[in-house]
Amino acid sequence: MLVVMTHDATREQVARVVQVIEEMGYQARPMPGAQRTSVGLVGNDGRVDGSRLEALAGVAEVIHVSKPYKQVSREWRQENTLVTIAPGVVFGGEEIPIIAGPCSVESEAQIVLAAQQVRDAGGAALRGGAY
Repeated sequence: MLVVMTHDATREQVARVVQVIEEMGYQARPMPGAQRTSVGLVGNDGRVDGSRLEALAGVAEVIHVSKPYKQVSREWRQENTLVTIAPGVVFGGEEIPIIAGPCSVESEAQIVLAAQQVRDAGGAALRGGAY
């Protein structure tokens, strides 16, 4: 479940939503956004009655999220998740970094050559399995 707060919701109103969620026996995850704050309800194994939350001051709407992997859904968090694996290598942004390399590393010469080829082809990172 996702509790979407109004644009002008106060910190006290968000804190009250968190308190009520915890009183209901669940975990609350406040998620401040650029335009509004949402509070995720974690720990439910079925549909939760949101009427208690809908009645609270500052609540714009309660969204029931029944999709798998809801914590990575757009309903849970509107902004892109950015993962930096090295300086200048970011996943989730505007660029698409390419990682390439051999399935398994068989020798130093092989992996050095592969690294040079990945770099020359514009790759951002090298991968290689070790056995």
